[in-house]
Amino acid sequence: VSFIFTAQAWTNLQKETLCTQRQAFAQSTQANHRTHFKAYLLFCGFFHQEPIPATPHLLSCYAQFLSKSIRSPSTISHYLSSVKLLHQLNGHYDLTLDHFELRQTLKGIERALQHRPREHHPVTPEFLSQLHGFLNHQDPKDATIWAVLLLGFFTFLRKSNLVPSSAATFDPRKHLSRADISVSSAGLLVTVRWSKTIQANERQLQIPILAIPGSQLCPVLAYNNMLRLVPARPASPAFQLPPTPRRPLRPLTGSVLDKAFARLVNKAGLPPRYHTLLDLRRGGYTLAFEAGVPRELRRHHGDWKSDADLLYLQLTMAQRLRLPAAMRSLLCHRIT
Repeated sequence: VSFIFTAQAWTNLQKETLCTQRQAFAQSTQANHRTHFKAYLLFCGFFHQEPIPATPHLLSCYAQFLSKSIRSPSTISHYLSSVKLLHQLNGHYDLTLDHFELRQTLKGIERALQHRPREHHPVTPEFLSQLHGFLNHQDPKDATIWAVLLLGFFTFLRKSNLVPSSAATFDPRKHLSRADISVSSAGLLVTVRWSKTIQANERQLQIPILAIPGSQLCPVLAYNNMLRLVPARPASPAFQLPPTPRRPLRPLTGSVLDKAFARLVNKAGLPPRYHTLLDLRRGGYTLAFEAGVPRELRRHHGDWKSDADLLYLQLTMAQRLRLPAAMRSLLCHRIT
């Protein structure tokens, strides 16, 4: 009996350990892994190949197979990284992606695809001013959309922080609630407890925003207007859609916000997906750069933990001309 109990306890402990290991990844990352695992296993099943352990030749053929439907070499590399993870989760730790045959295949794919990522366009204050004129600021839904757009711009927050993906997935530990946004006449203080870089409740991020008196882009004015038109309890989602005869008060979701923003972009006469919600974060960061804010403050405000923030900058020709102009000025002073 003791042996059976010990064996069962060991089995349970192994299950708990596996569950803990899976929790090392965010839910969105786990979902991506499941998609990648399924694709690889279907590929191996179709061609009657053993998935584990994989050979460099099998991985090269898999990369070639993926290139028929995936145009981005970096995405193909992500799929291959998931194959390596699948091996590690099954006790095979020696699989390497740094093999001559696989490297040559990936280089060839990159040359063949000639893929250029979609060009991003930071949202500008001028564009936001244009959107302001498209909205009815006495309409509760429009007021909510406007408030979340301005907060996204000035806080550099990702969409996943501002709104949940669905009403059922709202989590006050992850998404902003009314209680997380402190209001004063001077500005707003936004408290973030979870983000892409805060996964284990290890810290909080507080983001201050100042009022801009007399400006239609004032985030405090927009947020207070929303509070007046869409009142809610402190524990409620920060951004909610007003009730209708058929539907109660409910959270503003990512899909609804995406569609509303796309309609505004269309009204501005721009091509579809010229701007996405990520361009709010990109636009706020760019404005801070143009204002001469040191990079350390920009990174802290947006909570970047890598150099990815530099990818947000798309310098105009006028900005780039500052460098040769400075060189010319110094040269003229030194050599007459």
